[in-house]
Amino acid sequence: MSIEINGIDKLLSQFEKIVDINEMEKKVGTACAMVEAQAKKNAPRDTGELRRSIQSKVEIDGNNINGVVFTPLEYAPYIEYGTGLFAESGGRKDTPWSYKDDKGEWHSTSGQKPKPYLRPAFNDNRKRILEIIKEGVLND
Repeated sequence: MSIEINGIDKLLSQFEKIVDINEMEKKVGTACAMVEAQAKKNAPRDTGELRRSIQSKVEIDGNNINGVVFTPLEYAPYIEYGTGLFAESGGRKDTPWSYKDDKGEWHSTSGQKPKPYLRPAFNDNRKRILEIIKEGVLND
């Protein structure tokens, strides 16, 4: 038994036009850059190290395109989610606690309140991100 489909070349051509991987990579990069810029604006100012460390990248893994906005700083999650009594994820509850600094001086703390910068950057731009991705899918 055989099946003949007329116009298969045209159909395949249409599928190829739907998603151009290179165009989609650019769109995801545009969306990531937008979130990165907003995250830098949102980040606490203190020394500026956190702001300078925020970056984005686009990775292609087979048919998957992944956009990532991140910071490699070890303390960054503590800023985003808080610590101790104030931690969003059930942090340390035996507070206040004390610690000795490098100079041998003792300090007591109950933790720090969250200062979200990444999640709001994504959430505030969600609608525009979807528009950008849609443009890549529709190849407008």
